[in-house]
Amino acid sequence: MSTKKKKTTEKPKARPPKAEPTVMVHDGLWKYWLPVLAITFVLFIPALSNGFTNWDDILYVTNNPLLKDLSIDGLKEIFSTPVVSNYHPLTILSLALNYQAAELQPMTYHLTSIILHVINTGLVFWFIWLLSSGNRWVSAAVALLFGIHPMHVESVAWISERKDLLYTMFYVAAMIAYVKYVRAKEIKHLVIVTVLGGISLLCKPAAIVLPLSLLAIDFYLRRPWNTKWIIEKIPLFVLSGVLAYATMAIQAKRAIASVELHSIVERINFAGFGFIWYLLKVVVPYPLSSLHPFPPELTPMYYLGTLASIALVVWLALKVRNRNILFGFGFYLINLLLVLQVISIGNAVVAERYTYVPYISIFFMLAMEIYALLQNKWSKIRPVVLGLVGTWIVAMALMSWQRIGVWHDSQTLWENVLSHYPKSPRAWTNKGLDLYDQGKYPAVVDDLTKALEADPNYADALEWRSRAYLQTQQKQEALADAKQFQKLYPQKETAQFALARAYEANKMSDEAIAIYNQLIAANPTKVEYINNRGVIYFNNLKNYTQAMADFEAAIRLSPENGSFYLNMSRCFYMTGDQSGALTFAKKAKELGTEIEPYYAQLVGIQ
Repeated sequence: MSTKKKKTTEKPKARPPKAEPTVMVHDGLWKYWLPVLAITFVLFIPALSNGFTNWDDILYVTNNPLLKDLSIDGLKEIFSTPVVSNYHPLTILSLALNYQAAELQPMTYHLTSIILHVINTGLVFWFIWLLSSGNRWVSAAVALLFGIHPMHVESVAWISERKDLLYTMFYVAAMIAYVKYVRAKEIKHLVIVTVLGGISLLCKPAAIVLPLSLLAIDFYLRRPWNTKWIIEKIPLFVLSGVLAYATMAIQAKRAIASVELHSIVERINFAGFGFIWYLLKVVVPYPLSSLHPFPPELTPMYYLGTLASIALVVWLALKVRNRNILFGFGFYLINLLLVLQVISIGNAVVAERYTYVPYISIFFMLAMEIYALLQNKWSKIRPVVLGLVGTWIVAMALMSWQRIGVWHDSQTLWENVLSHYPKSPRAWTNKGLDLYDQGKYPAVVDDLTKALEADPNYADALEWRSRAYLQTQQKQEALADAKQFQKLYPQKETAQFALARAYEANKMSDEAIAIYNQLIAANPTKVEYINNRGVIYFNNLKNYTQAMADFEAAIRLSPENGSFYLNMSRCFYMTGDQSGALTFAKKAKELGTEIEPYYAQLVGIQ
């Protein structure tokens, strides 16, 4: 009688996910995560001495009226108003809380960003610890790289990127809850995932890919496939769809302009180049710049990047069966999908801040593979490998330390961009605009001239060089720039305004008033236009009746602006009404407007 076992044709059962590791106090896990968090915090301390920059900080913070009112009406405004073509009310709310606590002290904003980044680093440690079934060394390595990598400096040192930090915090927390759900099968974790995902979406629309990231986690954890993979994520898909629709509606004009500006071939090559560029920067993050502008035309490196991307995807699909690698690249691609410039939104072909979440899986893949090799094939050369890795990590930290200083102010920021892209009109313009705020008008003209040498039709440079020329009394040059600006962009309100001001400076009053009439008809509550027209009537045409009508309208629209009362006072004085002149001058003084001593004496103000 044969003792051989019969072969079975039954398929092997799918291996269940490993049990969730249990943390006990004596496990000493703090010895791994606490040093990582401390190193990350210390590394970013120099950011506390940085200020605001004119790279969106003006729109998000320094000139953002939404931050000043946290009443019920103010909160309604925050939750109903897009900022910089994005709907992220919780980000604006967090900035508003900063403003309420310390107004415009930049150190407090930077401190908040550093704390959020340290929290995110801790969450990444927790997420990787769960995903790797409790591998402390891998968790520490991934968290450390996340915390100190130079490509992540932009998200932390740039105040306007608060949205990156906030959405990531809830995004990673949602993934932690999801791994717990997969392990424990408790519905409460799935509810937490949905809530955290919804909050992440309100911090930045980039969170719309969270359901896809969760599918990648399903794959990595070897979860047996069934329709539950999709059904349980329907609430998140719905929330993501709503936010995606809202974002598309807000950015529709910019997206259309992008399609018109860049051909489909260009946009495909931007995507292929970006996919590889971000991978290369994992290992060699140099050169770094706050702006990597679109190229004037495709160069060979864009085609090579696209070919390399295609080859990599084909290799992954046909040859690779390593789950670490497949998850690493899959999660990376999912979280880069929205920023690969297939539809080009923004001013940059690539941007360092876009790696804040995608690099998590790349760090994880590298850490898992190196850890496995050190246990087996590389065990004999472990000291050498660890020495090389340690040296590289120290180099990354030093590069980040240096990079943080680049964000000290607008001048250091744009000088750094120009060291890499000396023909960037945006960089020259933004550098010049910062000098304009400092009143250094000849230097402004120099910088904006360089911007226009790079691009003679650059709108912002034409507008602000015209303004700078007015400040340096180069009135004819100001008019030439304003005419060119209006010719190139006849529909732009700012072009009309620049031309009106240049006409006014050149005593071409009728032409200036004609433009102001058009601007006021289109913007009847724009008090600056009304007041400026009144000034022309007063100074150039001596038409005090018309001037008074405009100043009266300006006061009605902006009753707290003392300069309008002073203008009205002068009208009364010129028409012989001493009493009216005194009354309005007193009101101007009450509102804090400085009155020249000679005029104060004329109207009798003590």
